[in-house]
Amino acid sequence: MINKEEYAQRREKIYNSIEDNSVVILFAGAAPKRSADENYEFVVNRNFYYLTGIKQESSIFLAYKQDGIVTDYLFILEENENIEKWTGRRLKVDEAREISGINNVLDLTSYHSELDLILSKKKIGIEKLNTLYLDLEPNNLLDDNKTTKVIAEELTLNYPWLTVKDIYRTIILKRMVKSPAEVSEIQEAINKTNLGLKNILKKIRPGLYEYQLSSLFYYTIQDYDHSELSFPTICASGENATTLHYPFANSLIKDNDLVLFDLGSENNLYCGDISRTYPASGTFTDKQKEIYSIVLNCNKEIIKAIKPGVTLKELNTLATEILAKGLLNLGVIQNESEIKKYYFHSIGHHLGLDTHDPSDRDLPLVPGNVITDEPGLYIKELGIGIRIEDDILVTEDGSYNLSNSIIKEINDIEKALKFR
Repeated sequence: MINKEEYAQRREKIYNSIEDNSVVILFAGAAPKRSADENYEFVVNRNFYYLTGIKQESSIFLAYKQDGIVTDYLFILEENENIEKWTGRRLKVDEAREISGINNVLDLTSYHSELDLILSKKKIGIEKLNTLYLDLEPNNLLDDNKTTKVIAEELTLNYPWLTVKDIYRTIILKRMVKSPAEVSEIQEAINKTNLGLKNILKKIRPGLYEYQLSSLFYYTIQDYDHSELSFPTICASGENATTLHYPFANSLIKDNDLVLFDLGSENNLYCGDISRTYPASGTFTDKQKEIYSIVLNCNKEIIKAIKPGVTLKELNTLATEILAKGLLNLGVIQNESEIKKYYFHSIGHHLGLDTHDPSDRDLPLVPGNVITDEPGLYIKELGIGIRIEDDILVTEDGSYNLSNSIIKEINDIEKALKFR
């Protein structure tokens, strides 16, 4: 669990990055409408959460900096016994203060008046602030129809001296480097993901539907500690596995099908993201072994290549070369350029509070980055789709596989399936 001291340290880094005489405003967001009087489940804005630890809908973080001194506020929904009878209890002021480490916790109803006092000359001892920082990530919705871009337009209309700047990149550059506490959260998410995969290995067989196995994974992590999925589970058998983000999971698993799983559990909003490919009948065919071995070799070679100073682009170039060489040796392709037909995604992405954690992919890796390593081959004419994905921590002198306890060797998989 991330403590309030770490949230305070994160905010301090942001404060050191912004100009003097400036204001920062971040929004937790709200659940969009689904249908009639029903909303989708609320998902907190991750940049807001990263700096506050607060998950509650409609919360707002505000800080202003003048003469090097920062004053910050957290605005939350006020306690309301009648509303809470319908929608559940809300955070109390003391609870929000303890989670975030922000002392000035106020009712949301006071946000607009407090903001006006800060942005205008009415607040005693505060000169006019001239820079406003907002998270201007495209489509950053606060509710069904309002984005932070709209907020920027409204505030600059009312306070025309304000210059709006985007703080999105500043925050994500900090998010790219994980603290030891964050790595522990990701590790626990991976451990729970492994529990789900172990249950799948006990149950997988021809004659089941794909959705029965994806449902089993969700049940396992829910039963463990009421965890949520990092993203919708991909469970794709046979030819379905040649579709990268196969969305349906409604096919019957047949004899000799390979079943590709891309799945993950959350832990305190931190994500695991693992791919494994298993033979439904219990053993790989000779052709499946050949293709699987190419992907597995690539997965291992990329782990060896991950180190500070390397870029994701360089890793992807290496992965493409390894996969192409493997298919050339098998005679599946006659020219290296043909690999694009069978490997058409990148080798990986950053991982953290989002499965595809926001990042600058052009930057060289540094210690504390957590990335995925997920080579794959998708050969539709053979009905074979294979992906093997691990979650890798970049260390001072190389890398560490956070998911090394999740089996992926052919012999280990077949042995596990033998005892179903």
